[in-house]
Amino acid sequence: MKGNKVGELPPYAEYIVVLCTILLSIGLVLVYSASAPYALEACGFKEDCASTTYLLRHLFVTVGFFVSMFLVSLVPLRVWYRLSRVGIVVVVILLTGLLIPGVGRCYNNACRWYVLFGGFHFQPSEYAKLVWAIYLADALYRHGAKLGNFWRGLVFYTIFMAIISGLILAEPDFGNAVLVGVLTVVMLAAAGVPWRHFAVYVVVAAVVGYFFVYRVDYRWQRVIATYSPWQHAQDQGYQIIQSWIALGSGGLFGQGLGSGLQKLRYLPEPFTDFIVAVAGHELGFAGIFLLIFLFAVLFWVLFSVMKRIEDDRNRLLATGLYALLAVQVVANGAVVTGLLPTKGLPMPFLSYGGSHTVATGVLMGLWLRLIREEIYLRKKG
Repeated sequence: MKGNKVGELPPYAEYIVVLCTILLSIGLVLVYSASAPYALEACGFKEDCASTTYLLRHLFVTVGFFVSMFLVSLVPLRVWYRLSRVGIVVVVILLTGLLIPGVGRCYNNACRWYVLFGGFHFQPSEYAKLVWAIYLADALYRHGAKLGNFWRGLVFYTIFMAIISGLILAEPDFGNAVLVGVLTVVMLAAAGVPWRHFAVYVVVAAVVGYFFVYRVDYRWQRVIATYSPWQHAQDQGYQIIQSWIALGSGGLFGQGLGSGLQKLRYLPEPFTDFIVAVAGHELGFAGIFLLIFLFAVLFWVLFSVMKRIEDDRNRLLATGLYALLAVQVVANGAVVTGLLPTKGLPMPFLSYGGSHTVATGVLMGLWLRLIREEIYLRKKG
């Protein structure tokens, strides 16, 4: 901070790039440690088997993270706002396409991906969240005078949100569907929609909870198992119990990087949704504390940027982007520790996967662009 001129922003962009690099580097190490046994198993443990199969794929998408981040940061936000009006239509089309039998790639009874060249998968819902955040920031800014009206200020945007969330929920992907809903509420509140109007969301949440949680047996069993896992240790409670064992057996400094046994077919999804449990198992409390510290610093930097943004539309976008990242980090940590039912949300920067890693790069690129435009506006002013 020292040495900055009055009114000049600190080097937040540099802080963000450094923090992203550190977190992604830790993610690469954890992905390799957790995925190596699966890579060897996939090729039959032959002499020419490579334990780096998943690592190399994740290294490729990590490069994609930085490429997307810097490319997005070069494009003016006014262009992104304009493109979002077309992008929201494209997103709906892509999400609808996944509902056509045989079109999407299915895994664990969920059809969420398109198969691209080289066997890479594209998950539209990861980008739908970003497009919706950009579109909503622009729309709420342009139609701010109507936000006090219940029908035009809340119901209108709720219908659009319901279409996107409903398509994601049909995959099914309950976690990202809820995330779109949370993002919408946060941005509507930040835009100035009267709080009394949000009573409708209580009704919506109750209806969704009844029809898509209570009435769907496996989801309701997950809720029950989350708060009484030992009574469901062989089915719905298995994941959280194994996650607790991984975290608890790590101790202060862990079992040693690469030496953990929980990833060997005990802990489900060890290099995707439960990679934090692997970190706790192999790096211990010290490793978990380091991750919490790094995320806390990142969110402090992003919040410092957000509160300094003077343009109303850009501030709305920053609020949405902040909520997107924060909710995903907190939700994944809550799932791993058993505070929330399992929902399939990866940990940003750490979990293996192409779509969510590149999408996170796009998200951080938008932050860099926000900083660049704020610096320009200050110099111009």
